[in-house]
Amino acid sequence: MKKILSVLLLIIVSNAYGQQINMWMKQLERSNDSSKELKAENVIIKYLKYDISTLLLPKGEFLGYIGADYKRIKIYYDSISKDNKKPEIYNVKGVSSVGNNRCRFEGRIVIKEFREYKNMHFGCDDEYKNAGFKAQGFLIGEYQFKENPKQRYSGEFEGIVTVFWLVDKNNNIKIDDIEASYSDNYCNNQYVGTWKEYQKGISKTCNWGELRIPFSGDLDIGAAYFSPNPKYYKLGWKDY
Repeated sequence: MKKILSVLLLIIVSNAYGQQINMWMKQLERSNDSSKELKAENVIIKYLKYDISTLLLPKGEFLGYIGADYKRIKIYYDSISKDNKKPEIYNVKGVSSVGNNRCRFEGRIVIKEFREYKNMHFGCDDEYKNAGFKAQGFLIGEYQFKENPKQRYSGEFEGIVTVFWLVDKNNNIKIDDIEASYSDNYCNNQYVGTWKEYQKGISKTCNWGELRIPFSGDLDIGAAYFSPNPKYYKLGWKDY
């Protein structure tokens, strides 16, 4: 099966953060769920015609942490727009917030792969079996967001984003949220990467996503939904 690690042009896989991304990609590639078995090909050319900016915008709030101590970070997108000249690029503007510190950022997401599942999943008891879906899968993009260097404690985010999608009977591409109502593990818009401070050059793990957070360790002790461990309340999670 084709390795999807080849898309990670921004990541140095020899360091700890690269190892985290390596683990994430292997999870996607080697799912134990038969309905998530992948076709070998990267079919990005087939899907570049779509505008996926609405898929990249979260339906709810992002959950995120920064650093080994799982300090809470809040990520907000003000706008996402498809580039007029390069269909694989999406321009992003937003705000990051850690404690009382807020920074504006700008950057882009570059779509690197679209992967399709060999078999489709239709929800609990095949609820959507007759819905006429044409395809299901996930996309992989590289992101690089730069905070305003004039603001305090600013830096740069980079890593990869994974979005799970489906194509409906009318050939519209949409978020694949079929499992959201019954699967405890459902999540989407998953970001795995780092934040690097401009001044000191210090890099920290920084992950975020919808409903769950990649590699959140003992921060998330919830079963049916995300629930922060009380030991991390003092790091911004008490008011969640």
